[in-house]
Amino acid sequence: MHSPRVEQKTLPTSGASAPSTVRFGEFELDLRAGELRKRGLKIRLQEQPFQILVELLHRPGEVVLREEIRKKLWPNNTVVEFDHSINAAVKRLRDALQDSAEKPRYVETLARRGYRFVAPVLLGNERESARGGAAERVASALQQKTSIAVLPFTNLSGDLENEYFSDGLAEELINELGHVPGLKVVARSSAFQFKGKQKDIRSIAHALGVANIVEGGVRRAGTRVRITVQLIAASDGTHLWSERYDREMVDIFAVQDEIARAIATALRLHLAGTSKRYVPRLPAYEAYLKARHCLAAFTRESLPLSRDFFEQAVAADPGFAAAQSGLAMALISLSLPGIAAAQVVMPLARNAAKRALDIDPESQEAQAMLGMVAALYEFDWSEAQRRFQMAMGREPIAPYIRWYYSFSYLLPMGHGQGSVHQCMRGMEDDPLNFTGGFHYSGALLAAGNAEAGEAYLRQLSEHHLILYQPYYLLALSQAIRGLHLEALTAAEKAYSFAPWSTTTRGLLGGILRRTGETIRADALRNELSPSDQYGAPMGLLLFHLACSETETAADWAERALDQRDPRMIFLMGLMRAFQPNTLRSDNRWAAIARTLGIPLTVSDD
Repeated sequence: MHSPRVEQKTLPTSGASAPSTVRFGEFELDLRAGELRKRGLKIRLQEQPFQILVELLHRPGEVVLREEIRKKLWPNNTVVEFDHSINAAVKRLRDALQDSAEKPRYVETLARRGYRFVAPVLLGNERESARGGAAERVASALQQKTSIAVLPFTNLSGDLENEYFSDGLAEELINELGHVPGLKVVARSSAFQFKGKQKDIRSIAHALGVANIVEGGVRRAGTRVRITVQLIAASDGTHLWSERYDREMVDIFAVQDEIARAIATALRLHLAGTSKRYVPRLPAYEAYLKARHCLAAFTRESLPLSRDFFEQAVAADPGFAAAQSGLAMALISLSLPGIAAAQVVMPLARNAAKRALDIDPESQEAQAMLGMVAALYEFDWSEAQRRFQMAMGREPIAPYIRWYYSFSYLLPMGHGQGSVHQCMRGMEDDPLNFTGGFHYSGALLAAGNAEAGEAYLRQLSEHHLILYQPYYLLALSQAIRGLHLEALTAAEKAYSFAPWSTTTRGLLGGILRRTGETIRADALRNELSPSDQYGAPMGLLLFHLACSETETAADWAERALDQRDPRMIFLMGLMRAFQPNTLRSDNRWAAIARTLGIPLTVSDD
């Protein structure tokens, strides 16, 4: 199909007067709200298809190369299956537009090159198609989609004990701004990557993909708190708004609402959803902020503290639903790396999540926690699916809920590409989050893409130098694939960072046995006694699996299954991808898969 080419000119800097809507055919793209509408009715369009549409409309009639789309959607050398992911995103865009690749009305494919927007494009109410000056104004309008990151507030109190409070205030503001329609808000974990670092607003905004930055400071003295906040346009460092608040601690919730409302007003947006906000008792709220602070650190030392603080919050205010669901998350988080026995903490997590739902039936976090318990502990996959569907039934969906859905349900059920997709969707709002990147790597591996998954794990290890998880998963993937010499380096690193973990011990021991270092291997195996301690069967399973002793490994797999060790489910996902014959041909391993309720093949999605 031949389409008129549009003369390209230097695009002007967008201003406050730039129009906010672009029209084509029966559709209208509202750039400030981030919505696509057809004859006034909102059409659901996910973030990546939305970005592709914006990129195509930015240059109507021009070919937008696949490589340009790749750089737009996955900057900073992100490792993904680009061809599949771009194709899938374009297909979702065509589905939303009810367009056809064979007879395109809007998006034309140029084989192996890219895409072109072929329909006339109108700006606001103008009658002129997007040529010349109109094309410039379309481009200007397309830059108006509003985005923001809230950096961790500086603790000005001179007391490290108050660090949790300044961090918590920034996190609560992030949550409040998430209620603003049309505003992309970067999640806490990515924004907090810049904590304690020299602030270059422009480079931070570029790394996070946002147009605006919020920064501030908190000084607390007794029952008084002083908060200073400023909203900055990243393009030129202009202060769009700033304010100082001197209040009593009992007024902290009202201050948070005021700040969020002032920021929304400065961005010409409207804040929604604050009327239903629960105001907890102040001691409960302080314990809750401490608990979230410890949970975010996600270390062997911080996770038990997180549980303690959540329990204090619940005791101080039993009607605080967020503290109840947070307690469920902390308990589940203790079981995942084997810090606490699943038989002990998973039932407690289930009870806490149910109490949260009794208080707040709309709690997405509580539904997600029940989904994780149903999947990883009860092996009740229909209940897990039901819970995750309720957790993801309305926007906004927190990135960690997408990752838990990917890890706890889609991956075990063999939906490889669906698992990868959910991880990527979460990373759009939280691009620098370690947990998201780790789950994304695991999803790639479980989908059978060893090259991309292992490459991303190496990238994670370069940015998170003292965390054992990337090295452990890299070594596990390589060992399962029979690359024991390659796996040895990563396994040594993982063990050096987490010698307390039964899985790092068992995996390193098995790899050492396979590479001829039997004395060290036997010493590590002996450390896994008594074999009935929680997590020991999982470590012994990995030891013998790395030695290719699948029959003995099956013995320990059955013991790990008796302990309801949630790590079993992910291991089976990797074996399904890289050792399919073991699961399909060995009756004992096939029986283990049936007990878990997971399929023996990966879906093509």
